[in-house]
Amino acid sequence: MAGRDGEEMAFGLAGGCVAVVAAALATAALFTPSEQAARLLAMSAAVGVLAAVLADWRACLGVTVVAALIFMGFLAGHAGDLTSDRSAWPYTLLIGLAALLGRVLRRVRLAQLQRATQ
Repeated sequence: MAGRDGEEMAFGLAGGCVAVVAAALATAALFTPSEQAARLLAMSAAVGVLAAVLADWRACLGVTVVAALIFMGFLAGHAGDLTSDRSAWPYTLLIGLAALLGRVLRRVRLAQLQRATQ
């Protein structure tokens, strides 16, 4: 992981994590702790958009993990404790599915652009 490829991954990961933290802050401000489903959907949407935008799949994977941990620690488990509410862990699968959907949409868009330029 040297050169431009490593730089792209590192900057994508850093920028994606900043975006996830900003999304979590906005989600916490907009939705009450009892609106856990809305918080989950907001974080999933943010991850899906980031997955479609980030060029490097490793950055996307890292951002998805950070988003799931932030959701569990601060949005589902209200005290920043990742083990406080174990029943919410299965909900993080939606964050992963959103990331997967974002990557699929990215591939489709890139394939369409490639076909258009041929």
